[in-house]
Amino acid sequence: MADEANKIKLLIQVLRKIPIFTDLSPTQLKKVLGLCVHRQCEPGDIICTSGTPSDEMYVLLSGEIAIVTPEGAKVATLVPVTTVGEMGLITGQPRNATAEATRPTAIFIIHKPQFEFALSEEPDMKVKVYRSIIDILSTKLNNDNVRLRDFQIGMARSEGRISILERRMEEHRQRLELAIAMAATSSDRSVDEIGLHIDDQVKDLVPRILIVDDEPAFCALVHDALPAFEVVAVGNGREALDVVHEEKLDLVITDIRMPEMDGIALLKNLNSQFPSLPVIAVSGYADRGEIEEHDFDGFAEKPLSPADLRVLAEDTIAKTGS
Repeated sequence: MADEANKIKLLIQVLRKIPIFTDLSPTQLKKVLGLCVHRQCEPGDIICTSGTPSDEMYVLLSGEIAIVTPEGAKVATLVPVTTVGEMGLITGQPRNATAEATRPTAIFIIHKPQFEFALSEEPDMKVKVYRSIIDILSTKLNNDNVRLRDFQIGMARSEGRISILERRMEEHRQRLELAIAMAATSSDRSVDEIGLHIDDQVKDLVPRILIVDDEPAFCALVHDALPAFEVVAVGNGREALDVVHEEKLDLVITDIRMPEMDGIALLKNLNSQFPSLPVIAVSGYADRGEIEEHDFDGFAEKPLSPADLRVLAEDTIAKTGS
């Protein structure tokens, strides 16, 4: 009994750390605890999905949760003690992101009907919860105003830099046209021939990356995350081999689980035919230990942020000298 009492006391202390429950009395917190349903999640388990009704909130007790946009970009990583979906529980708005466990994770689930009934039964608790929500929203609004101001200042500075760069690009364009015209008059080549020759030389300076994944949203994420690269996307390993035979590439980023030919089989083919071409693996299911059994040049777990992907791609190309 003493162990059970201590456990309840500890869980009440955990709930008190949640902003919307901060002002509740121990008795009220115990009532909230009675609404909680425990759930254990494994890496890759989806806790809630973007676009679905906000009929539950979640308290993260242990582990880690990634917040992923509908486009597949990881925008936040949550660690204990925090909540997911508490505002949606109050406002009723659909979820705007997906929450996915990235480590073994323990959560409490509070269902909306039971939560609303508990608040209706005890007006004082309802007042405290809603007052906390108002304070949270007020703080978020102030922070958003500060971020908006900083963004506007940054935009104004960026627009000034862009204007300068555009003028310089126009100067370089005019100089290039003049140089091509002068080269044409002093050789037996036409202006168009010299232009095509320059295009052939310049295109090799832009690194080319092949993304192999059967999820169009992830391919779009990679394309947006790597604006300094030329990105080609295909849906499986067989299509990838066709592209590699036809085009010069600096890096391949491949999913592990795909139809036709998976990432492991693709790696074996590439290593035998193009041993100098670096290959990075990405997966939402395979773990790092499984990947390390093979000769990939890098590995990233899905979901991943655009910034992390960009750094991984740049470092891999620099390291392999592609």
